[in-house]
Amino acid sequence: MIKELYAKNFALIDEIRVSFQSGLNIITGETGAGKSILMGALNALLGDRIGKDIIRHDADKAIVEGIFELAQNQQVNTFLHENDIEADDSLLIIRREVLENGRTRCFVNDSPVTLTVLASLGDLLVDLHGQHEHQLLLKVDKHIEYLDAFGHNDSLLSQQDEIFTNFVSAINKLHNLLQHRHEIVQTKDIHKFQLKEIKAVSPLPNEDQELEDREHVLRNAEVLYETCNSLFQKLYENDGSVIEILDSSLHSLKNMETIDKNFNSLVTECENAKILIDDLSNALQEYSSNLTFDPQEIEELRNRLAALNGLKKKYGGTIDAVIEHQHKLEELLSVSENVDASIDKLSGEIDLLRNKLKNISLRLSEKRQETGLFLSEKVADELKNLGMPNVKYTVSQRYKETDSDRHIDIDGKKIKVTFKGIDQVEFFISTNSGEKLKPLAQVVSGGEVSRIMLALKTLLAEADQVPVLVFDEIDNGISGRIAQSVGYSLKKLAHSHQVICITHLPQIASMADHHYLVEKLEGERVHTSIRKLDDEQRINQIASLLSGHTITDSHLNSAKDLLQAANEFNN
Repeated sequence: MIKELYAKNFALIDEIRVSFQSGLNIITGETGAGKSILMGALNALLGDRIGKDIIRHDADKAIVEGIFELAQNQQVNTFLHENDIEADDSLLIIRREVLENGRTRCFVNDSPVTLTVLASLGDLLVDLHGQHEHQLLLKVDKHIEYLDAFGHNDSLLSQQDEIFTNFVSAINKLHNLLQHRHEIVQTKDIHKFQLKEIKAVSPLPNEDQELEDREHVLRNAEVLYETCNSLFQKLYENDGSVIEILDSSLHSLKNMETIDKNFNSLVTECENAKILIDDLSNALQEYSSNLTFDPQEIEELRNRLAALNGLKKKYGGTIDAVIEHQHKLEELLSVSENVDASIDKLSGEIDLLRNKLKNISLRLSEKRQETGLFLSEKVADELKNLGMPNVKYTVSQRYKETDSDRHIDIDGKKIKVTFKGIDQVEFFISTNSGEKLKPLAQVVSGGEVSRIMLALKTLLAEADQVPVLVFDEIDNGISGRIAQSVGYSLKKLAHSHQVICITHLPQIASMADHHYLVEKLEGERVHTSIRKLDDEQRINQIASLLSGHTITDSHLNSAKDLLQAANEFNN
């Protein structure tokens, strides 16, 4: 629900902050006091397009902010996650700023969002009926969702969605195969030649580097041999060799050790050095003895490297790229050799899925027909209580033909199918005797629209996941007993939703759980304000709605009677 609405420098609003409560929130006020401006601020918060002329004179920007309590609203939380918006489990803060240059800035939980994202989020939070655009039930594409919700079709829809997803996936795979079939066949010989060329060499990972290292050694074998022998002589065999010097030094150190034991560690170090020189000399001797110079081996290495470098030049620049290309060629050839079989297999799968899709779509359509008949009767009954006794209401359900592959066959016709099924659903209504039924979206009377919405919302309350319902000008064209019936319906609806309603009628205002008064205050500058009324103030305000300008004791007593009747209804 919406906990708080804040607006600053918005039209006649200097600065207001109003806290709404759960249940039925009623807003009253004289014509021109600014009730429509308040609704305009709420609409701006929900993503409506507005211009810079909404900014109050002498201000540099207009600000609207709303705090919403989510109460574990999974639909909203999912939306926030999908749009990378930081989510709080309990609260959602929306802020919108309109700047002097006409630009607008939108924030959700301090994350900047586009106006499109804000509008989509607004549709999940608030359903606003009246003189504004947030009328979800007038959007034809929403009708099928309300019908399914009323009929509790979740299980059938889940099956429909799963089969349709597999169906579309198979069709897309088939299209891809058919689209590339010619290309696959045309390139088959090229792929075979390339694969044969690579396999003729059969490169191994890192082989080129290993061969280059080996070739470099063989090419410099003579230098390596001579250097090894020279070092061996200096270290071990020549007069004055390192080993000879170490032997002499060791002898001297041992003599000094007999005099001073502190030389013990130096003796050990010298012995270790002698062992190290022995090991080094042996290693050099062994390396030189194993060193060979084979011109044939060098030639073979160079030929192998040339073959590898030729592949690298053609297929990616590295041995890893060549090997990866080989695997890709093997996959492509496997596909090309089995493309016809794959096409036949996919075609068979599509036929099976299309048959399954037809069965579930027809079951879902039949369930909708039953639900539509029941919903039509209930809506008509509800509207009679709301002052529309001659209303006729029906749910239109039809199929749409298509040339697309995404179809099922019914009576020899190709019928469009989606994850929602095959039905094109639209609500139709006739509000007066003798009138033809027409699309609900074409109903133009504000009072009729609001009452139709109220009837539907009352029936669909359990199914509707939008937590906040706002009714603006719901009392157009009604009075007396009908107004009281509208009030009862609103009160009933407020048991499952937060309801905010602007009204001029005392019968509706008396049903409020929380009553707010919008006033236009005079001063240096005119501005709109809103305040919550206490019990005594409510009596006076309802009496004012009854009387107009002059409030008499009779009006006050009538107001008390209305409030008493409302309390009895609540109990």
